[in-house]
Amino acid sequence: MVKYKKVKGLYFDKTAQVEQLQNTLAIQRLSQSRTSLDDSQYMNKFEWLDRAIVNLAFNIRKEWKTIPSWLLASCNQEAVKTGKQEMTGVGRAYITRFLVDEIFNKTFHPALDPQLSYNLKAIERNIRRNAAPTNNVEESEGLTAKIVNWRLATLEGLRDQLSSPQADENKNNFVQMAETRLCASLMQHLQDKVPEGLGDEVRGVIELAVTLATNMPLESRDIVITHPMPGDMVSLAIMKPAETAIPPLENPCEDAPEEGSVAGEKDEKDGEKSVTDGGKLKKRDPKAAAKKSVVEGSSSDGKKKITQGEERVRFAGFVAVEVRGKHILVKAPVWTMS
Repeated sequence: MVKYKKVKGLYFDKTAQVEQLQNTLAIQRLSQSRTSLDDSQYMNKFEWLDRAIVNLAFNIRKEWKTIPSWLLASCNQEAVKTGKQEMTGVGRAYITRFLVDEIFNKTFHPALDPQLSYNLKAIERNIRRNAAPTNNVEESEGLTAKIVNWRLATLEGLRDQLSSPQADENKNNFVQMAETRLCASLMQHLQDKVPEGLGDEVRGVIELAVTLATNMPLESRDIVITHPMPGDMVSLAIMKPAETAIPPLENPCEDAPEEGSVAGEKDEKDGEKSVTDGGKLKKRDPKAAAKKSVVEGSSSDGKKKITQGEERVRFAGFVAVEVRGKHILVKAPVWTMS
């Protein structure tokens, strides 16, 4: 009887210890489960950003004088002269790429010192880039958890800086810098006279993007932003047909004389490449991709459809947004080579 009581006591003691450990783990998970914005808020804010980009691109569609070199093979030779839907699409792709390259991919948090923010973002991206290839869902989730935990711990250590008066000044300066750089980048390709209201529209786009860039680092989940590039294979998981039609690609600008090209743009050579998941640059051949693509079909209601793995991207008007390993929040609107 005594032996039975001892065994029973040990059993309940161990059970209590297991429950205590489970409660501790649950509390830790809750403390690490942070949501700055919910899914619907992210979708709304990205929709507002998309609309702001569309409006800006539409208003400058007749102001272009040259096409960025990374989009030349995706545009017809008469696109600039016509100045209609095709150039609106070019504007959307160009502005979107600027936001991805200069804000989302280079900024850890806009309220930090710019150089510190840039370096921390580079570290965050390098953790994934330098990690061993994942072979299953568990390993992929483990890598994501490692990056998220590092980011949250880093933000915890930067709490004093992020709550200081200097943080607001840093953020305002970042908005001003990004606005100036986007205006300057656009003016390399627009007519010499600055379009009326360009600064205000650019600032609206930048402010929306910076708001998103301020919220995303605070998440205990990984928000992934992808901008499909010319020549990428169509992936229906993250892409959708663009809502407006543009003329088919029949005489690409790369077949035009040299004076149609752009000189002096900082990242023209980089524009002919794309960053892969492994961080390596891969050369693209959009003209060859156009030959390989199939003819674009239409559904019974007359809307365009795109085919998984059989077509290539001509250019994308906006980004795709994903909660890594969970679900897609936004699909990128794309036009195909066909």
